[in-house]
Amino acid sequence: MKNSILLTIALCATLLTSAQESLWKIGFKVNPNASWMKPDSKHMTNEGNNFRFGFSLMIDKHFTDNYAFGTGLNIITTGGKLSYVRMSNIAIDGLPGSYDVISSIKRSYKLQYGEVPLTLKLRTNEIGYITYWGQFGLGLGFNIRAKADDEIDYLKQSTGSADERWVDATLESVSTEEEDIKDDIKLFRSSLIIGAGIEYNLAGSTSLIAGFTFNNGFSNAMNGQGVQLDDRDAPIYEGVGDKKTPKLFDLKGYTNFIELNVGILF
Repeated sequence: MKNSILLTIALCATLLTSAQESLWKIGFKVNPNASWMKPDSKHMTNEGNNFRFGFSLMIDKHFTDNYAFGTGLNIITTGGKLSYVRMSNIAIDGLPGSYDVISSIKRSYKLQYGEVPLTLKLRTNEIGYITYWGQFGLGLGFNIRAKADDEIDYLKQSTGSADERWVDATLESVSTEEEDIKDDIKLFRSSLIIGAGIEYNLAGSTSLIAGFTFNNGFSNAMNGQGVQLDDRDAPIYEGVGDKKTPKLFDLKGYTNFIELNVGILF
């Protein structure tokens, strides 16, 4: 987070030095949001929303008074809650070596991205002291932080012997907080951005802004695999006899959020 703030300040200072008032508008905003993750598999379940917070540097390059190219730097925090079944390899207290286990996990994602928006911004003429605006375009982002809170219930465990087979797990359920899940999240994120709001003129070119933005991720945010389930929510196995292995699928989830925008534009 500290590096993100320093980067934003440095970028703003550079742009303020070179900007021409007649062509450029530069500002800052804060962005509380309601975020969720949309699973793209029948073996995954959406378990609810998260409330997060971000901030942005805004840069508008005007072609006319009513049309502008909007860009800048968004530091967005998003996430959601998903549940699915997975296979992992862990050490079991009192037993030598490590063992494959199948577990049900409910995970609350806490993801932070740096995003560069590339949008077209449309503005009305000033009506009283108010200008109405709308914008749409793309967001190109990269992950800078990935944490999660997990609730894990163990379902099956391997015997780890020559006649290895799956038996009911005897391990107790566990909960963890602030787990580093960087390897489980893809580095890059792309999104569709749609927003609308108002500018209230304070004096000269300085305005207060308020509005809402919908940010719809359309690239898969997740790495890794889960275990497929049958109609009774039991793991599906491949193979015959005692050497059966769980049937896997690729995890797929898309990050989305609706944010409130409040800031100042110069």
